[in-house]
Amino acid sequence: MRSVDYLWNQRSATLTAQTVAFWAYLDRVAAGRQWSAVTGNEIGELYVRSHAEGSRPSRAVLAPYLERVDAEGWIHPASVRLLELWRDELRLLGVGDPGLTADRPMALSTDETLDILAERDLLVDHRRFGGPVLLDGPRWGLPLRQLVGPDGHPNYLVPILRDLIPRARHAERVVLVHDTELTQDYTTLDRVLGTLGATVSRLALGRVPIGGAIRSSRHGDWAGVTLDHISRACLEHVELPVYQLGMRIYFIAVLQRGSRRSMEPELLRRCLWKARRILSRVEQGGDTGATAGAALLTKLCDDRGYVDPYGLTCRLLSRRRRTSAGPLLRQVYL
Repeated sequence: MRSVDYLWNQRSATLTAQTVAFWAYLDRVAAGRQWSAVTGNEIGELYVRSHAEGSRPSRAVLAPYLERVDAEGWIHPASVRLLELWRDELRLLGVGDPGLTADRPMALSTDETLDILAERDLLVDHRRFGGPVLLDGPRWGLPLRQLVGPDGHPNYLVPILRDLIPRARHAERVVLVHDTELTQDYTTLDRVLGTLGATVSRLALGRVPIGGAIRSSRHGDWAGVTLDHISRACLEHVELPVYQLGMRIYFIAVLQRGSRRSMEPELLRRCLWKARRILSRVEQGGDTGATAGAALLTKLCDDRGYVDPYGLTCRLLSRRRRTSAGPLLRQVYL
């Protein structure tokens, strides 16, 4: 068994123009609002409205927000409220809080990061001409990727590199978990970190379609299918362990990494009933099955000590599985 460090840094999301532009919008249209009691949907609706207006604040407006985030780790109260709501939903799912509201300064400054990349000839730097700074993707058969705009503003890849570069050098392996829509950017990050000496793997996770389409949350098609809505609807009918296992069956075993199936409440309901039946069998079986669980892990474990959660879930919960692995099921999923 090998230890794993989960790296989460809220500054990777807050040190971006997209985030602070939303904060500037909130301070303009909802100045003085008490955010501690608002719902996630109310904040989400404001997010949709901010994009519908179609105009982004100037660099001069965004700069004070970015400077405060970088210097203090400051988060707008609306985002603090949203992170608190997400933490509550993770708790219901039995998922540990990765430190959603904790602050950790970046390991490197932007200039230090660019200097390291420049030393390895990984940059195409046009700053002396008043232009952007780009990652030299073509050396790997990838497109050029802008890191810093002509206005001097870094994009979202820079905070990720600021946090990862010094840590990746000392890790046995770095696993980049990312949205499928960002595969090209994370492929570039993979190549950069590999050039700097890290061993990298990527795990791309797809979004669940809604009504047959995958769209950004800024379009507002998420009404009725947000996690808080799902948890309330499910917990009106089932116990908490059933909800926890049923959600894992649905999103891991049924939809898997990149399902094209839209969100289906009826299918989720069937997964909850399956979870109830499985838990009933586990309770009847007591603590038997520890040996079977260990054997299954050994069979699925690769030479790096990694067990694919999708393969494990499908095998552990398969109807054809004849041996019990109750202790493993409780340890992994509940």
